[in-house]
Amino acid sequence: MKKLTFFVFLIVIIFSCRQERRDPAIFYYPAEWEPQEAIMIGWKTRQPEFFPFAADVARALEGSTSVIFVSDTSENPQVFKEYLVENGLDTASFTFLTIPIRQALALRDIGPVYLINGLGEKKAVDFRWSYQDFFERFLIEKGEEPDSAKVYASFFDRNQKTDSLIAARNGIEVITSSLNLDWGAIEVNGKGTILLNEEWMFMVNPTSTKESMEQELQRTLGVHHFIWVGKGLVEDGDVSKIIIPGYVAMGTAGHTDEYIRFANANTILLAWVDEKEKDLHPVHTENYLRMKETYDILIKAKDQDGRPFKIIKVPLPDLRHRPNMVIEGWSMSDSTIGKEYIAPDQVIQVGDTLQYLSSSSYLNFLISNDKVLLPTYLHVGSSPEKEERVKEIFASLFPDKQLVWIDATVYNWGGGGIHCYTKQVPKLN
Repeated sequence: MKKLTFFVFLIVIIFSCRQERRDPAIFYYPAEWEPQEAIMIGWKTRQPEFFPFAADVARALEGSTSVIFVSDTSENPQVFKEYLVENGLDTASFTFLTIPIRQALALRDIGPVYLINGLGEKKAVDFRWSYQDFFERFLIEKGEEPDSAKVYASFFDRNQKTDSLIAARNGIEVITSSLNLDWGAIEVNGKGTILLNEEWMFMVNPTSTKESMEQELQRTLGVHHFIWVGKGLVEDGDVSKIIIPGYVAMGTAGHTDEYIRFANANTILLAWVDEKEKDLHPVHTENYLRMKETYDILIKAKDQDGRPFKIIKVPLPDLRHRPNMVIEGWSMSDSTIGKEYIAPDQVIQVGDTLQYLSSSSYLNFLISNDKVLLPTYLHVGSSPEKEERVKEIFASLFPDKQLVWIDATVYNWGGGGIHCYTKQVPKLN
C-alpha cells in the first residue's frame, strides 16, 4: 500500500511539473483565441472590389473587437470612409492608420508579430517578409543579373518596414530578425508549440538549417516545441510552378492557415479530401496525398506536455477554377496571366489556357474575442453537406462564440482568405 501511495504521489508531482505556470516575465506569442485588443484590416482605394469584404469583416467584429483600418499613405481614406457610411457602418468607431506600405491587403504576413507577458508588457517582432528575397531569386532564375534582380525586388522594401512602423507608433519595443517568415505560415498554441511547413520554411530560407530556424524562433517567439509538417494545398500554390498539368494557383506556396490550424491548445484542424472524392480530380488526388502526409506526422506527434493531439479532419469546399489565357509580360486579370510569372523550366506558351485555381479553404478563418469568422461557399455552388459538417465542427469547438459566415471569394482568387486579410493585436494580461 505504501508503494502504491508513493507511486501515485510521484505521478502527481511529475504531472504538476509538466503543467507548471509560465514565468510571468517571459514574453510569448499568444494563441489566437486569447483576448484581443483589436483586429487590423487593410484596404486600398485602387482595389474597391475588396471594399465589400472589408465592410463585412468590420461589421462582423462590431461591438466585440475594435477594428484598425490600415492603408498606404498614398490612399484617400475619405473614399473608403464614405463607402463604409453608405453601408451602414459608423466610421467614428474605427481607427484609421496610414503608413508607407506596399501590400496593405496582406497584413497577416507583413504586420507586426506581438508578444506579451504576464506583467502587462508588450513587444513586437519584425521578421523579413519572405516574398522579396524569393522574388529576387526568381528573377535570377529567369536570367536577370543579381544586381538588377535586387533592384527590381527592392520594389517591396516598404513591406519590410511595416512591422516596425506600426509598433513604433505605439512606443512598443521591436525585436528584429533576419529570418524570412510570413505570419500566415505558422501556427502556435500559446503553450510553446509551433507548427511549421517544412518545405515552405526551407523555400524562403534556403541557406538556413532546421536547427538554426528553431533557435531563432525560440529566441524571438519563446516557442520551444517544434512540429514540422508536410506540404500545403495545391490551390495555395506558387504561381510560377505548375503542380498539376494545366492548372495554376496564385497562392503562398504553403501557408499553414490554409490547411492546418489550432482550435485550442491540444486540438488541430486539418484540411481533408474524402476517400470518395480523392480520385475524382488530379487536384484532389494530390491534396489527399499531401494532407495524408501531415496527418501521419500529427498522429505520432505530442504536444509540449507529452500528450497526443486531437486531430479533426475538415472538408475542403468544392474545387473552383476559371480559364486564364497566357499573355506576354507581367499583366494579370480575371481571364489572363502574364508569361513572366511562370518559371522558365515550365513548358508553357503565349496563347495557352491554364485553369486558375481559387485558394478556397474553410481553415482560413479568424478567431476574435467572441466570434469566429468563417468563409462560406454555398453561394458559389459548393456542397451544402460539406458546409453543414464544417458548421457542426466549429459549433462544437467554439460553443461560447458566435459563428459568422462571410463571402471571402474575392480574396480566394488572390491567394488567401479571411485570416490572411486580418491581423490580431493581443490584449495585455
